[in-house]
Amino acid sequence: MKVNNQRLMELLAEVNQISSDGEGITRLAYTEQEQTALDWFIEKCRQYAIRTHRDAIGNVFGTIGPESGNGILIGSHLDSVRNGGEYDGALGVVAGLEVLITLAESGEPLDRPVTVVAFRGEEANILGGTFGSRAFCGQIQFDDDFIQRLANTPFTLQQVKETAGTEHYSNYLELHIEQGKKLEASSTDIGIVHAIAGIKRLDVTVHGEAAHSGTMGMNERDDALISTAKILLEFERIVKTFGEPNVGTVGELAVHPNLANVVPGQVDFTLEIRGTDIKMMREIADRFSSYASVHHKVTINPNIEKAPSDLSEKLIATTKQVCKETGVDYQVMMSGANHDANSLAAVMDSGLIFIPCLHGISHNPKEYAAPSNIEKGANVLLGSVLKLAAELN
Repeated sequence: MKVNNQRLMELLAEVNQISSDGEGITRLAYTEQEQTALDWFIEKCRQYAIRTHRDAIGNVFGTIGPESGNGILIGSHLDSVRNGGEYDGALGVVAGLEVLITLAESGEPLDRPVTVVAFRGEEANILGGTFGSRAFCGQIQFDDDFIQRLANTPFTLQQVKETAGTEHYSNYLELHIEQGKKLEASSTDIGIVHAIAGIKRLDVTVHGEAAHSGTMGMNERDDALISTAKILLEFERIVKTFGEPNVGTVGELAVHPNLANVVPGQVDFTLEIRGTDIKMMREIADRFSSYASVHHKVTINPNIEKAPSDLSEKLIATTKQVCKETGVDYQVMMSGANHDANSLAAVMDSGLIFIPCLHGISHNPKEYAAPSNIEKGANVLLGSVLKLAAELN
C-alpha cells in the first residue's frame, strides 16, 4: 500500500493558497487565515467520509476505523510564521490526511482508530509555542502570567481546561521537514528522531552609560553595546567548548536609546541554549552568567526552561523496520527545533520523522522539500501506522 503522492501534493498546494498577502506563507496563529485552513481541513475530511470533530480551542481531528479503542494519532500544525514556507507543519497535516484517505480507499479493516490532527498555535509566541498540543496534553500552567496573556487571545480559561483529551490515544507520529542540513548533506532519505532538544533562555540587560557620541572619548566611555559584543563572543566560546549538539543563540537585541549620536547606555537581549542534556544546558548558562556578572554590569533573569524529550524507543524501532523493509535510507538523529511531538511525548509513545529540506532553509519563503522526498516520508508514515494499527493495545 502506498500514498497517492500526486493527490498529496495537490492538497498541499491547495491549503497553501490560504495565506495573508506578501511573500511566502503567512497563516499566523489565531488569525482568520489559520481558522480558514482549519475549516479547509474539516471540509476535506468530510469529502472523504472521514469523521471529524473540534475540541474546545479549535484543534481539529479526522478519524477512520473503529469508534473506540486506543487510537493512533498523526499530524502537526497549519499555522506558520510570518512570511514562512509551504512545508513547516502543513506537510505533517496533509501527509496525515493522505494516509487516512489511502487507508480508507484500501478497504482494509483497522483494529484501532487512526486520527489525523491539526494543532493550533504551534508557532505562536503569545501563549508560548506548541500551545494547541500542550493544551491537548494538559500541560498548561494556569498561573497569573498565562491568564493575563490569555486575555489577548480568542480563548477562555474554561476552553483551555476543557481541551485536555489524550485518553483515547496511545501513539503519536509526526512527519516534518528537518529544518537543518544533516539529511541533505549525507544524502539520507529519512531522519528518525530520538530526542527533541530542550530550551533554556535567559533575559539579560547590559548596563552602561549613555553619552554624546562626539564628545565622549573612546577611553572614557561605558558603552553597553561594546560590552554586549564581548559578552556574546564569550557566550559563543563557552557553548563551543561543550560540543554538539549544544547550540547557543542571541537573535534579538534592543539597544537604548538606539540613536546614531548617542553611546548606548543599555542593551537588552534574550539568550537561548538548546541541547539534549538539561544538566549540561544549565552548566552553560551558569558559566555564561558567572563570566558576565564578573566582567560586566549586567542583570540576568531566568526566562523559560524546557527539558529535552526522549522519543519512544518503540516507535523508533517501528519506523526503522519500515525503512529497512522498503529500502529507504535513514539515520537516527536529534531535533534542535521544538515540535508538537514534544508535547505528546510526555503522555504517550511519540515519534518524529524527518525528510530533507533544501539547504536546511525553513521559516523562509525559500523553504522547499522535493516531491520525491515527501512521497518517501509519507509512505514511511503510512507503513508505521499500518504496523501500529495491527497491534491491539
